[in-house]
Amino acid sequence: MSLCAECFNNGDHTGHDFNMFRSQAGGACDCGDANVMRESGFCRLHRLRTGENVPSIPRDLLLMSEMVLPHFILCIIQYLRDGYIEPADTSTERDLQKVLQQLEPQISFLEELTKMGGAMRTVLTKILTNQQTFKELSMGQEENLYAQKNYDKYLSALQNSGLVSLEDKAQGATADAPVGAEGGAGAMVLLGKIITSFYEDQDAGQSVGQRKRVKLSSSTKDPCIIESLKHKCFLEELLFWTIKYEFPQKMVTFLLNMLPDQDYKITFTKTFVQHYAFIMKTLMKSHESDTMSNRIVHISVQLFSNEELARHVTEECQLLDIMVTVLLYMMESCLIKSELQGKLSNCIRLLIIVDRPQPITVQKGSVENEAG
Repeated sequence: MSLCAECFNNGDHTGHDFNMFRSQAGGACDCGDANVMRESGFCRLHRLRTGENVPSIPRDLLLMSEMVLPHFILCIIQYLRDGYIEPADTSTERDLQKVLQQLEPQISFLEELTKMGGAMRTVLTKILTNQQTFKELSMGQEENLYAQKNYDKYLSALQNSGLVSLEDKAQGATADAPVGAEGGAGAMVLLGKIITSFYEDQDAGQSVGQRKRVKLSSSTKDPCIIESLKHKCFLEELLFWTIKYEFPQKMVTFLLNMLPDQDYKITFTKTFVQHYAFIMKTLMKSHESDTMSNRIVHISVQLFSNEELARHVTEECQLLDIMVTVLLYMMESCLIKSELQGKLSNCIRLLIIVDRPQPITVQKGSVENEAG
């Protein structure tokens, strides 16, 4: 587990072996999370907070935040939509960096809010995960031309990412089908679309023969995964743009700093799993793959250190199915044509032949042992 300096200094670590360093990627302190560490190891402040006499925050103290922050987050999302251009060369990549630089004060402000404690993180979690607020604020309204144009750019980014079909794009926000309406839809449908786009992105001149398709499971137990292509809250779209902009450090730090809130952690983990195939596709196309992969790991290691949560997304959200299938197609995308086997197979195979050795007789005292 990992602890912040404050919790470490307020805990009893006599005889403990530890390594202290300043994290450059942000992160969540595990102190106070009984799913990660025993309560006997909590610092004295978190041990006090686990009692029943913790005072609640006065309702009127948070009213202003609850009213203002949804619009503030919407402004960030609209700016991300407006500024995004599909990277074609280094000049467009520089343009994306300018967008992120101009947003730094706003994202830094959100980061500061996360440091105000559990009450403010709870407010942020409710705003980020509230589907009705997202629907009312973020989807383009016909009477507001800017909002409609902004929303169209978002749909275009989805389309260019292979995350939405042409039919979905045409329907846009009007297709408010009930959860579970797409029989067989969900994370694996998203995965199927991403896998298809893996192949479309490859140069036909470098293709390696006919690939053997993997049959993807269409069943899903968790209704939260259904209709994963249609973002239904601010958190889902924020993660989408975090991926499209290749995991900017400020945004990663904000998303990680919210993890002490358990409701947020569960929702964010499911959202991360939904977008896992898209994350890997973006990583494969990135010119800064080392930096990007490092930031992805900083997120995933925080999410799956919680055994109960990791087990839940494995059983309910098909995490292993998704990870193994994505790994297979990532490996297939970098195969090279074999010069050894001609038309029989275009895939390089490794054949290991193990000779069975002759029996060896070993004498020890009066006992003979024969080893093959």
